[in-house]
Formats: sequence, structure tokens, C-alpha cells
Amino acid sequence: MTLPAKRAKRRQKLRLDDMASEIIAIEAALSGISQSQFAGNWVLRSAVERGIERISEASRHVDPAVLAAHPDVPWRQVADIGNWLRHAYDNVDPDQVWRVVMADFGPLKAAIAAMLAALPE
Repeated sequence: MTLPAKRAKRRQKLRLDDMASEIIAIEAALSGISQSQFAGNWVLRSAVERGIERISEASRHVDPAVLAAHPDVPWRQVADIGNWLRHAYDNVDPDQVWRVVMADFGPLKAAIAAMLAALPE
């Protein structure tokens, strides 16, 4: 494997690791927290939103061919949610953020784990 190819593989792994770490951190932060507690806690909401922004940004740097192996994940929406959180910050609905975490993180986490496992050594 050439040096540029090794670097590209390393960058893929780092981005995927970043995404997985953010998901784990958000899940830990929300453990035992109700939707209403989340909605009423500005610090927690801000932390979760920032974690989602990081997931979004990292997803933009993963090779599209790697993402294409998991068409069940709406990658365009994963990438776009960061823009929504940054640019429409005054319209972010905590209930919508909660739904994203609760409904979408499971399949996303599984896809990231599979992508990491498929990376060549």
C-alpha cells in the first residue's frame, strides 16, 4: 500500500472513530434523561447539538464509496443536519433533536461499526 493510500485509510478510520465516539458520548449524556428533561436543559441540548454537528462534519470526510455500502443511512441528511443546527440555530426544536438521537443513532451506529470493521488493516 502506498503512503497516500495509508494516509487516506487512516483519515477514514479517524473520521469514523470520531463519529462513533460522539454517538457514545451523546448516548451516555442522555442515559436516564427524559425527553422533557432534555428539552429543559440548555447545557445538555447544546452539548448534544454540538455532538451531532461533529458527526455531520466527520461524515462529509468519509469516502462516498464507503458510505454507499450503507444505503440504509440517509448520508445526505447526516451531512445536512450540521448546517441546520448551525444556521437555523434559532429554530432548532429540542423535540426534533431528541427524535434524531432516539430514532436515527441506532442504525447510524451500526453502519459506522460495520464500516470500521470493513476497513483493511
